[in-house]
Amino acid sequence: MKIIVKILAFFLFLISIESCEDFMDIHQEYLEGGEIIYAPKPDSVAFIAGRNRVMFKGWVYNGVNIDKLIVRWNSGLDSISIPVTFNNEMDSIDVIIDNLPEKSYTFDVYSIDNFGHRSLTITNFGSSYSDIYLSTLIPRRIKSISLTDKEGMIEWFTAAEGLIGNEIRYIMKSDGSTGIAFMEAGKYNIAVDVKAGSEFEHRSLYIPEEQAIDTFYTEWVKHPDPFPSIYQYNKDEWEVLQVSDEKASDGGGMHTIIDNNLNNYWHSQWGPNIPLPHWAIIDMQSTKTIAFMEVYRRKNSTDTKTVQIFLSNDPDPESLEWVLAGEGQYTTGDKLRVDVTPGSSGRYMKIYLPDSNRDPFTNVAEVYVYGN
Repeated sequence: MKIIVKILAFFLFLISIESCEDFMDIHQEYLEGGEIIYAPKPDSVAFIAGRNRVMFKGWVYNGVNIDKLIVRWNSGLDSISIPVTFNNEMDSIDVIIDNLPEKSYTFDVYSIDNFGHRSLTITNFGSSYSDIYLSTLIPRRIKSISLTDKEGMIEWFTAAEGLIGNEIRYIMKSDGSTGIAFMEAGKYNIAVDVKAGSEFEHRSLYIPEEQAIDTFYTEWVKHPDPFPSIYQYNKDEWEVLQVSDEKASDGGGMHTIIDNNLNNYWHSQWGPNIPLPHWAIIDMQSTKTIAFMEVYRRKNSTDTKTVQIFLSNDPDPESLEWVLAGEGQYTTGDKLRVDVTPGSSGRYMKIYLPDSNRDPFTNVAEVYVYGN
């Protein structure tokens, strides 16, 4: 029995030796080359879109031994070798890759150290843009244009995706030279020092992706309508000096005549009722030559009937300098245009209301003054 056990043990020993030899055979080819050493791999990479190009950005941690970075694309058919010198800790590099036809790319990046060791590969994606993308862009649409004595105003519709701004090329009021103004995409209005009656052009600026390195411009487009030759005077610094009387609690009082709000108004006194005529004197801060005026009465009220416009350089309501410049009478609606005698001018304006459709009550909601 002992002999049988010894024989079995001997055969098991022989089998184990054979198994070990087979195992060593499997790994022999790897052991003969020694241990594999890799260069430090880039921590992260990015490819930022441009026009027929991209910007490669790479970040490496403790890459002092890295000699170069290899970037490959088009399944390895195209590549660049970038010599580098990195510092300790986290460091980075930016490189432009030019001459890339418009399309999306898959980029493979790896490093090679000073000893010729190669790192593992990191992959990321990027796109190049050109004429195909440019053909899809349209100029931002203009909603309206207006003109005051101080500036021209352009109002725009909502910006399209990717739009970063607009440029406006116009004739400057101050000296007649050409000016170019820029308006960011997030804004809807821009004011320009433009010459009355002049034409202007505009174009839009786009980027295909956030942080793209190149901006795409649409062609310059001439707006079909020039700025008005008749401009509206800016009233921001004007002041209503006095009125014949008022009921401030009903409408807001005399200062509402020039607040650009048609929802409030100046109303003549009632309770007790003050007899006609009623008037208001406005300081326009400097002498203005007036072409015509628009006078609005209170919404849905027909009390106000006749409007007379007097001009003077003396604000005293009893001054003899007041000159009748224009007169009009309401028929229907809340808006009345009063044409002024050509060449009429003055610093002070008196709105004179001699009669009423409901004596003695009258009102004025807003006054707009135009020049040319």
